[in-house]
Amino acid sequence: MRFFKVIFSSLLGVLGIIFIIQNKEVLERTVQLKLDLYFRAFQSAAIPLWILILFVFFLGVFTACLYGLYELLKQRQTIRALKHNLEIVGQELKRASAAAAEEIPLQDPEIVPRSE
Repeated sequence: MRFFKVIFSSLLGVLGIIFIIQNKEVLERTVQLKLDLYFRAFQSAAIPLWILILFVFFLGVFTACLYGLYELLKQRQTIRALKHNLEIVGQELKRASAAAAEEIPLQDPEIVPRSE
């Protein structure tokens, strides 16, 4: 699986480089972002398009990492609760086996000769 990840990430990197080389003129154009609210208007400085694309990409990576961290913490909490429940069940099993051992005395098994 790790080998597959390395191949996939390398292939993705090569495709990204090919995309940049083929679209160099388009990516060097500048873009101005505007937000026009009814009471206020906002406008950014001129930004090259490649910087904007790179920013959005890393924003997506950051968001995915936050979601992965949330899932990891949720899994740890579930594992902790399950371990606690397992300890409780183990203690109950010990108590039940001890109570059963006190109620039923152990008997020696009878050996019955086989008739031929």
